[in-house]
Amino acid sequence: GGMEGVIVVWQLDTGKRRYKPRLGSPLLFFVDSPDSSISCVSCTNNQVHLLNMPNMEVLKTVSGIKMPIASGDLSRRDVCGFDSTNGLVAIPTQDYCIQFYNLFENTEVSEVQVCERNFQPVDDITMYISLVSLSIGGNLMCTVEVKLPEEELGGLVTLKFWNQGSRAGQFHLSTVIYEPHSDAGISAVAFHPGKNMAVSSSFGCNFKVWVQSLALQSSDGKSQSGWRCQSVGSYKKKPMTAAAFSGDGSVLAVAAESVITLWDPDNNALVGVIAEALSPITKLSFAGDSAYLMSLSQSSKPQVAVWNVSNLSMQWSYTLFAEAACCSSSKSEFAVLSLLSCPEGGAPAEQDGIILIFDAENSKPVSSWSVKKAKGGSIAFVKDGPSFDANTDDTRGGEASLLVYVNGSHEYVIFDPLKNEEPQISKSTRKNIQTDEPAPIGYASIYGELPKLELKKEVSDIPFIPSDRPWETIFTGSSHALPPLTKLCSVFLASLLEKRPVTDE
Repeated sequence: GGMEGVIVVWQLDTGKRRYKPRLGSPLLFFVDSPDSSISCVSCTNNQVHLLNMPNMEVLKTVSGIKMPIASGDLSRRDVCGFDSTNGLVAIPTQDYCIQFYNLFENTEVSEVQVCERNFQPVDDITMYISLVSLSIGGNLMCTVEVKLPEEELGGLVTLKFWNQGSRAGQFHLSTVIYEPHSDAGISAVAFHPGKNMAVSSSFGCNFKVWVQSLALQSSDGKSQSGWRCQSVGSYKKKPMTAAAFSGDGSVLAVAAESVITLWDPDNNALVGVIAEALSPITKLSFAGDSAYLMSLSQSSKPQVAVWNVSNLSMQWSYTLFAEAACCSSSKSEFAVLSLLSCPEGGAPAEQDGIILIFDAENSKPVSSWSVKKAKGGSIAFVKDGPSFDANTDDTRGGEASLLVYVNGSHEYVIFDPLKNEEPQISKSTRKNIQTDEPAPIGYASIYGELPKLELKKEVSDIPFIPSDRPWETIFTGSSHALPPLTKLCSVFLASLLEKRPVTDE
């Protein structure tokens, strides 16, 4: 096997071949086990498959966190979404899925098929998932998929809303919206923190506010939830490059290139405009329930700035080449992943960086962490999980917030950004792992385990007269059900020497 993701088994003497297709990713390694009927294969998507070779069936699949999508275009790099409540990360995959991975348990939760499309690893990229956004509670998800044009024709942008199923990480499709902003691309999607409302900003010089409606009726008469556009806004025909809701949801901030506009999301009314930044803004986020708004610019004039929404002024700013940034949902703190200068001869993909923790009111960093492979990385605040070290005391008060860092190779670490101790995550997944049992081999693998025979001879209280020829019945029965000869030999010899007892009259 190889790039095509198919295992081929050759019968050398006859030339016949058997196939196991649709493994979903190019193959890396193939290993045989002592039992010739079982083999193991690993794939480039960080999956290991256990195969039953006679039937060419997959017995078990072990999935790690999916690898980044290989693309030279930085505008098409994968963007991770985070479910901060349940400690999940949503990762776009090359086969048009969203993988939900539990950061605390280090295991895959589910995969959501975003686009029903045949995928071959050797095919060129014609479609990709450009955005993944999750609500604070993790019960709503929005995805944006882009179909690339062929010879400048046929491009398509699709916005999809998803509702959570019976458990975290399980979603079913609610609404599909084709070309939500005409033929323009979508720059950002954000959810309202308190109700089923979302905003999508577009490079086509407008933004739209979406609300969930329960008035739809299906063919069987049951009510269904769907999303509709409630309002459309724009500002001086400028591209809308970022959007975010405030902590209480009363203010909607939308970046019109380098200008930050403030809106009432319910009435679609412009309530304020903040002074311009140095360059177009690519990310906006409110610091908890405070009045501070963090903005991120990633052009040739990079900038990290904090704005005071109450007086429409800049609090402070830094000139930083930032790769990502995130704000805490409960405190006025935020984190910035900044890139360091790439060493001579080093690959840009392995560029190192530093994570800076700020309090929104003060420009001095609270703490800093050096990290590897910061290019293409992501950061997010998540709530303290049950498997995190319970012995660490929460001295900050309130709900503990941890920081997760996913680097450009999708290696990740969870830590308390305000403490210097090594993160301790308990292996709670061991409780779900079955104890190892020896696999049956030889006779037992074909016919099963032999019954255990009691060596103690039962003595009956009632006199009996055994057969004159007991040795003739010892070997009666199916051959596969007989005990081994080591157990029959002593019984057989004893039957030859047995004397006939005399019954009392």
